[in-house]
Amino acid sequence: MSGITWIEIDLDAIEHNLKAVKRKVGNDTKILAIVKADAYGHGAVRVSQALIDNGVDMLGVAFPEEGIEIRKNNINIPILVLNPVLSEQVEDILKYSMEVTVCSLDIARELSKTAKRHCCNIRIHVEVDTGMGGAGVTPGKALSFIKALQLIENLEIEGIFTHFNSSEEKDKSFAREQNNIFKEVIKQIGDEKIRIPLIHAANSAAILDMPDSYFNMVRPGLILYGIFPSNYVSRKIDLKPAMSVKTKIINLKHLDPGRTIGYGRTFEILKRTTVATIPVGYRYSYNRRFSNLGKVLINGKRASIIGRVCMDRCFIDVTNLQDVEIGSEVILYGNQRNEAISIESAAELIGTIPYEIVCNIGTKVPKKMYKTAKYP
Repeated sequence: MSGITWIEIDLDAIEHNLKAVKRKVGNDTKILAIVKADAYGHGAVRVSQALIDNGVDMLGVAFPEEGIEIRKNNINIPILVLNPVLSEQVEDILKYSMEVTVCSLDIARELSKTAKRHCCNIRIHVEVDTGMGGAGVTPGKALSFIKALQLIENLEIEGIFTHFNSSEEKDKSFAREQNNIFKEVIKQIGDEKIRIPLIHAANSAAILDMPDSYFNMVRPGLILYGIFPSNYVSRKIDLKPAMSVKTKIINLKHLDPGRTIGYGRTFEILKRTTVATIPVGYRYSYNRRFSNLGKVLINGKRASIIGRVCMDRCFIDVTNLQDVEIGSEVILYGNQRNEAISIESAAELIGTIPYEIVCNIGTKVPKKMYKTAKYP
């Protein structure tokens, strides 16, 4: 794959997007940048460093091993593990100085015991389940849970947060209800004179549409990479896509009417057609649902995927394109001349979400990082 199919990551675009988020939420709101899933396929280590250079306050990962990779690359900013951890992960949490989500007193005691043995404290964030239905303590038990945590040695309650489950949907009424429930929990805690430094709820969609959910920290994820979470969020922010996915034509041939293309013979040639082969397929997370549906860019023009996407190649109709040859560059996602295939439009075409596109392909294809200095 190296040199034939690759991802380009524009770090300047990520820096530009972070600045746009900062303008949106204001200087007094801290930024917890989400870099889980290898920074949504963009490369967690390099992206984290670019974000730190531009003033983020904390990084968010899903699992301890993601934070460990970042720590091993000499990044010392606070890192929060957003999922609950198991007892066998506690040593690594301490060893690599990560903050951790807690919604179980048993794990809290395990953290305490390990921290006490190492003669240190560990910072924790409490998740409140206002409607996601997974991890987190219920709102009615949040205050008593926090009071119980206060009695456990070697723990510092650094933050409290909730997780919206529909802030990117057209109907945001449930997300607003979640936010109101969370506000009530925060009020109850404040009424008891309990101070928790960091309060956060807003993901990318909420940053765009729910300013009353900012509290004193927000958690931008997808928008840092220049991608909107859905068609139902505000576009009143200047985002630049950071990821482009490129490959090259490895074969050209002419087929006469009556021939078929690919597995299952799902595409029949109706007129003399020039067919290009590119070396990407579902093995490299180019989704099979693009079969007979997807588009690519060649020389700034759109060309259609014909036949089924195979494991490691697919076929393109280039009959009407000029100056196409073996080795010509092909854009799967990104810009070329005055045309673009966005991650969002590609996801919509096959009935999935942008997160799936970038996370899947980003783990399979080599990356080239660069800075363009083209964004103010």
